[in-house]
Amino acid sequence: MRRDVPGPFPECTYHTLETCPTPTVKVMDMPKYRLGFATVFIALISTSASAQNATVNGRVINAQGGPMANAAVTLRLLPGPGAPPAMPNMPGMNERTTNAGPDGSFAFDQVAPGEYVLQADLPGFGRSSQAITVPGPNLTFTLTLEALDLPGAPPPAATPGGTETVQELLDRINTLEQRLSELEAGTVLSEPETRVRQVEVYVDANGNQTDQPVPGAKPEVTYVRERVYRRQTISEKIDEALSDAEQHRVQVGVSAAIAPQFAVQTTGSQTEADGHAYQLASADVFFTAGIAQHTLFYADIVGLSGTPPDLEISGLTLLNGYSARLVRQNEIGLREAWLRTELFSQRLALTAGRLDLTNYFDRNAAANDETTQFLSDALVNNPVLGLATNGSGTAAVFDPKNGLNFKAGFQQSNPDATSLNDSIYALTEVGYLMTPFGLGEGNYRLWYRATNAGNLTSTAWGVSLDQKIAPPVTLFARYGDGNVPSGAEGETAFSAGQHFWSGGVTFRQGLIFNPADSWGVGYAQTRLEVGDKEHLVEGYYAFQVSEKLRLSFHLTHSLQVPEGAERTGFLVPGVRLQATF
Repeated sequence: MRRDVPGPFPECTYHTLETCPTPTVKVMDMPKYRLGFATVFIALISTSASAQNATVNGRVINAQGGPMANAAVTLRLLPGPGAPPAMPNMPGMNERTTNAGPDGSFAFDQVAPGEYVLQADLPGFGRSSQAITVPGPNLTFTLTLEALDLPGAPPPAATPGGTETVQELLDRINTLEQRLSELEAGTVLSEPETRVRQVEVYVDANGNQTDQPVPGAKPEVTYVRERVYRRQTISEKIDEALSDAEQHRVQVGVSAAIAPQFAVQTTGSQTEADGHAYQLASADVFFTAGIAQHTLFYADIVGLSGTPPDLEISGLTLLNGYSARLVRQNEIGLREAWLRTELFSQRLALTAGRLDLTNYFDRNAAANDETTQFLSDALVNNPVLGLATNGSGTAAVFDPKNGLNFKAGFQQSNPDATSLNDSIYALTEVGYLMTPFGLGEGNYRLWYRATNAGNLTSTAWGVSLDQKIAPPVTLFARYGDGNVPSGAEGETAFSAGQHFWSGGVTFRQGLIFNPADSWGVGYAQTRLEVGDKEHLVEGYYAFQVSEKLRLSFHLTHSLQVPEGAERTGFLVPGVRLQATF
């Protein structure tokens, strides 16, 4: 339905405009009006901003109140909450700088509201700064500069006019020149160093190079080697020479231990060992020398003497871990001698020579060292590894620095073998370092062993872990399954098959008498395929007597359960005195 809508004239409607007279409309000049409105708006904004801005002024003086002419005065706007911090000593859009006048006065006009830092600097004087707020009740500030205390130089003094006299300036210059001369007299040039520098050259179509652009030549980037010297003090030169000599000289160390033990039989028919005392003494003399960058030579000479309890107490494992190294009484032998080098940013370590592969594999942080931790061999090593004789070999350790590490190695396991083909003992291991469930560091390892000693193929596998559950508390566990090489004499109960597991806890810096003490408790069980078993428990407490001397007390109980025979148990207390220097 069409409706009548009032038009511009009372007598007309939109649907009858064809009958209405044509109106006369006066059109305004819109561009002129827009320009006028913009001018008025900008003037209002400028007037408002001028009303809010302020002038910050003041004076820079010294400690005596004299004016400090030409001091650099900086007004820096502080960043607001959430804004990125400004880089130090990097002027930006929110920073203004001026120099103080002859009377020390300065002024910053048209300062917008905000939080600022006002600071003054002058060579020879400490910086003076203060935080200010604009606008504020008082925007006139005084900045006081304190003279720096330069050793050997007179403090800068201000004249009543606020500036130093010509003579005072000359005296300060002479003092600084004297100090520079003394510094040069006490320095020497270093050994020449080869450095590689990137340069841009220009090469034409004929292959000619120039340092400056020439027509037809194209810019290219190349590298040049240059021999440079640097100035160093005589004391630095001496320290560098001593450090270099320290790295390349042969270092000698000694590790000696005495371990007396006593046996008390607790189970089974009385044996000869009941009530007997034992003692084993060991001394290692080791040599180390850095022969090249990341390359080390190491040799260990060991001598053992004494009667350990294992000579009279027959068990599946040793009650004294040192006994594994005892071949003949009072004999001195070369235990290890090898060369190690590290490659690829020290991610790959290669070792070759006379080795003990068990030093590189199954390295449990809480139960691995018979000199500082447990004394029983079942809690120091995994018996399923089955190596007691060191020999020539190679070990490789790859650590990409991401938590994972890989190890592989082989060595001669039979000193009577005529070639490595007859006595290859090989080990591989994968390890992972992690911090599970928000606990401390934990090391988890999986290893595999194979050997062909005595013309019999022997294999084994095992796992090992040590996990910190608190800064002073570490849990450890081992498991092994396999058979032990029997040698040329033929198969034994051990080579038929063996199962082993152990576990325990060690404490450091907790529940101890002295800060450097440690103690631990562990349990190990060994079972052969023929049915024989061994249960072993040991506890120890180690006192750190001094930096080089440790005294530990041990209490071990060993229970032998042979298949079809009587059980035999022994309680073996012991003491270990260990000196390392």
